[in-house]
This record gives sequence, structure tokens and C-alpha cells, in this order.
Amino acid sequence: MNKSLQTLLRLDDLVLTRKALELAGNKATNGDFGYLNEEIEKLRRRLAPSVMSRYDRLARRYADPLSMLTGDVCNGCQGDISKRTEERANPSQEVLQCEHCGRLIFSTKQAPDYVT
Repeated sequence: MNKSLQTLLRLDDLVLTRKALELAGNKATNGDFGYLNEEIEKLRRRLAPSVMSRYDRLARRYADPLSMLTGDVCNGCQGDISKRTEERANPSQEVLQCEHCGRLIFSTKQAPDYVT
């Protein structure tokens, strides 16, 4: 799997975990998410600034800035992507974006087991 994509998926998982804990008003941590924040920052430093910029922009717009492809359909916007983008997503070593919504996309072949 693409290392950037793997890092993005882990980052997104931690960000969503932190949001869920904040929304639940988790009393066990008293609002101190130090460990989570440290892990998030470590992952952010591993990614290229251009990828982080795209992720941050998309995270402000969507609750799910990363989207898995089901065949040629983006699960985020349900839009059909071009065959060329679908073909590029399968073995891709780059982080691709949906042609319609702009979400960062990945194929089911690239998805870790916990996502599929």
C-alpha cells in the first residue's frame, strides 16, 4: 500500500477518535488528549506539506476527507469517476482526488483490513 495513503488513513482514524471522545465528553481524560495529539502530530510530520494542506482543506469541508472507491464510484459523493482515475487508483503510489468532490480517494485493493 502507498505509504502516504497508509499514514493518511491512520491520521484520519486518530482525528476521528479524538472528535468522538470530545463529543462524548469523555470524563476519563478530562479533555486532555495529549497522547492522541502527539500521535496525530507525528503522523502529520510524515506527510508532504502539499498532502497535509489538501487533507486539512478537505477536513474543514467534509467529516470524511478520505473516501474509498467501490468500483468506479466515490463513496463520499457517490459520483462516478473516470476509468483512467479508477485504473490509477489501484496500484497508485500517489494520493489521488475524486474528480467531483475532491476527497482523497483510494481503492478497496489499497484499503487496510479494518476499512473494508
